[in-house]
Amino acid sequence: MHGDEAQDAGLRSALRRYFGHRDFLGGQAEAVRRILAGEELCVVMPTGAGKSLCFQLPILLRPGYGLIISPLIALMKDQVDALNARGLPAACINSSMSGDEQRTALYAALEGRLKFLYVAPERFRSPSFRERLEGQPPSLLVIDEAHCISQWGHDFRPDYQLIWSQYALLGKVQACAFTATATEDVRQDIREQLGRPEMLDLVSGFKRDNLSFQVIQCRGKRDKYGFLQSLLAKPEPTLIYTSTRKEAEALYERFKIRYYHAGLESGARQAAQDYFSQDPCPVLAATNAFGMGIDRPDIRRVLHFNMPGSLEAYYQEAGRAGRDGKPAQCIMLDSTQDQYIQQYLLGINNPQPELLKAMHKYLLEQHKAGMQELFWQDAARRLDFPMAESESHLQSALRVLERHGIVEKLYMPWGHGQLSFLLPLKTLLKEHQGLRSQRSQFVSRLTAFFLQKQIGSLCCAMSELSGICSLPLDQVERVLKYYHGELLFWHEAGAGEFLRLSEKGREDKLHINLRQLSKKRGLAESRLQAVSNYCLSSRCRQAHIIAYFGEKLNGWHCGCCDVCAGANEEFWRAADKNELSMAGSMLQALELVDGQFGKRRFLAMLLGRDDDNLDLQTHPSRGLCGVMGESKADKLLVALEKEGYMQRSSGEYPCLELTRKGLKALSGDVEIRLDLLKGGGHEETRRGTKAH
Repeated sequence: MHGDEAQDAGLRSALRRYFGHRDFLGGQAEAVRRILAGEELCVVMPTGAGKSLCFQLPILLRPGYGLIISPLIALMKDQVDALNARGLPAACINSSMSGDEQRTALYAALEGRLKFLYVAPERFRSPSFRERLEGQPPSLLVIDEAHCISQWGHDFRPDYQLIWSQYALLGKVQACAFTATATEDVRQDIREQLGRPEMLDLVSGFKRDNLSFQVIQCRGKRDKYGFLQSLLAKPEPTLIYTSTRKEAEALYERFKIRYYHAGLESGARQAAQDYFSQDPCPVLAATNAFGMGIDRPDIRRVLHFNMPGSLEAYYQEAGRAGRDGKPAQCIMLDSTQDQYIQQYLLGINNPQPELLKAMHKYLLEQHKAGMQELFWQDAARRLDFPMAESESHLQSALRVLERHGIVEKLYMPWGHGQLSFLLPLKTLLKEHQGLRSQRSQFVSRLTAFFLQKQIGSLCCAMSELSGICSLPLDQVERVLKYYHGELLFWHEAGAGEFLRLSEKGREDKLHINLRQLSKKRGLAESRLQAVSNYCLSSRCRQAHIIAYFGEKLNGWHCGCCDVCAGANEEFWRAADKNELSMAGSMLQALELVDGQFGKRRFLAMLLGRDDDNLDLQTHPSRGLCGVMGESKADKLLVALEKEGYMQRSSGEYPCLELTRKGLKALSGDVEIRLDLLKGGGHEETRRGTKAH
């Protein structure tokens, strides 16, 4: 037996001994061999492809322990429980554990009684934790969910980055990064953040032959509801993803589908999880908050009721279907409205630099005026900036400031509130000082305290006010009620968080790399455009996604998606001669306003609707589709875009523009070939004609 064959046989033997599997899944054996050979890898495998085994087996076959950095307590617990159930010694250290429990787990690893130690990136903030690792470094360092380390990843975590700049030991240990979702740009950033430019890529395991991918073009909710109703007529375990909580609740109202989102009480969330895990044929509508740790193998359908914000998120969520290897459907319902929703969410998650600067300036002015603190839940309501579309945009901007250390977020227990005076402090002190009434004693002592501390507001408990003014608690409460809104403002918020400017934030200059934030927003827009390109692609659905992640295809295609399946007259039909002629006229109409207007306004012009823009109001093709009607005209535009004759530009406000293929169709060099939906179908046929 040759050396490689002997090694493979030995690895399969270890695989059976430790995990009970007879053979490796695609890509696993190569990853294990290369890690055991000492290579540092950035391994990209989809959820469910068995990437955890790729680092667990090498750790078991080496002396010492492995240190796994993982972002979520739930993920740590799932893996630790699974390892312990197999008799493999593993533990985690997280914030939900007591100090004694954390020390016990750490010493068990350092003393050789554990093989796996899972920690959150925040654990490296502890000097004692870092010092103890110095004495007994791990045999392998694993960065799980490694896309979190990249500022260009879709789930960026700053603490992942801080580790490498603050802890030199990690540079001396073999390290491997693992993720289900990392494009080439993200992988390059991971290497840079880890300080490991020679780290090699291993991208594999994305092919799922049992999954059938489909994209259904819908004009709006009416089409979506109709499709969903027909889908649910055949009961199967189904997971329906929505882009908002409101949409999930709307599906419950219309179809009585149970739902899950992060806004539910913990008991309701647990009940929804139990229902989906235990019911023989569950149907659940959920936001992307649902999924981590969901390992039900017989999910037959994953339906995205709304377009997701990235292909990374889509493939991770859709990939929860068919884990048992049996055929399953992954369906996305695509509509123009979804793109607007995703653009809105993109704006929330990536606040404009102008908003961050204006917010910092305002908070700095408040600080200099003595207003030290603001309740987190009320802060957004007090900040009124025209560049913010909603309170959610403001809350998001505050989170960015907090993440970059400009503001600090602190917790305030029950019974606390915020006190501020509405009149000049010196005037109030002069008016009330020396008077014996309870009200004057309260005002004079509190204003003196404010002047001494040079503050304009105070977050505290009512008992603290009682101590400052030397009055009983019930008297303090009466004074606050008497003067509230006239002389002072007392906002009792109960338990909650409040924020204040940090030392870094009190400087006049805003210490945030706004150029990087702008680049991050641009990448988010590119990810959204990639989803749109996927929806309109005439290439094999899985091949399109796999190529996006960088796995080599060598001509592979799935053979079962809506594109690969070919002709199916039940759902699609060829455009007739009149429709193809109209499509050519649409391309000619677009040529005159190429790249100036979005699809909605262009369609409105074709239907003859009024517009305040002179180019559209006087366009020679205005009213071209008036007789045809909006539904048929919209289907033609969708078909033209799907076949690549026109496209939407990138950016916050995408506009329709002709492609090179569209220009060739106008010149008569290529034939227009279109497929039109019969009414919510999902296969296609083809015919063609030339544009005139």
